[in-house]
Amino acid sequence: MRPDPSDIAARRMRNTRPRYSSSAQPLKPGSGKKLTLVILALLMIASLILVIQNRDGIGQYINRPISKVKMDKQWQQVTEQEIAQMIAGYMGTGFFYFDVTGAKEILEQHAWIKEASIKRIWPDSLLLRITEQVAIALWDEDKLLTQYGEIIQPENARELNGLPILSGPIDSQIEVMEQFQLMSKLLFSSGLRLSGLTLSQRGSWNLTLNDSMQVAVGREQVGERLQRFIEFYEGQPAAQTAGFSSVDLRYNNGIAVESSHEERAEVAVR
Repeated sequence: MRPDPSDIAARRMRNTRPRYSSSAQPLKPGSGKKLTLVILALLMIASLILVIQNRDGIGQYINRPISKVKMDKQWQQVTEQEIAQMIAGYMGTGFFYFDVTGAKEILEQHAWIKEASIKRIWPDSLLLRITEQVAIALWDEDKLLTQYGEIIQPENARELNGLPILSGPIDSQIEVMEQFQLMSKLLFSSGLRLSGLTLSQRGSWNLTLNDSMQVAVGREQVGERLQRFIEFYEGQPAAQTAGFSSVDLRYNNGIAVESSHEERAEVAVR
């Protein structure tokens, strides 16, 4: 009996089906993540061992001594040499051990330094910025008065030329500075320059104009008396006012003028 061709085809298809080994098992969910964590842990341990073994060299590399200073050198009174001397004791300290606060305090002890800013820049540098004081007048001839009404006493105070000379009792510098500004504005139109202003212990004001003319104003009606003098001064010939050496405004309706060209004269002003 001859086999049926359809049975032969069916048997061939069964024989060509893929066979799977019963021992092959798919990976369980999460096993890949565990393997990654294990590898990372081993790497961290190896890195830690390397760090421990080379901790001295690594520490020296990271915490290098401060050896460079970058400065903003737009200063008028402070020199680079002075800065270097003041912070010399802090140089050579490790980057992370550098005493920023201490160096800042040392710099701000300098009479001309109003504020110092210090920033560490890794690996071995400092960025230094300094704000200088601005002097607007001599105070009692050997000190300086700043724009903020502070009194400073640098060694070169007497060497500064062209500054007005102000003086007064203790803690009166703000009052004197404000009065100086007001009087300077009043005198501007007349061409007179206020080169000195003194407040006495009794509260009287005395002016120095154009470096030589002494003007006594007194304690009362200061603005009115000064305005009266300005009007009088502007009404006189320049040849005459050039000789004025002293002026006394402490009169109710007059002015006493002493000139280098003539004797003392009293002028009534109504």
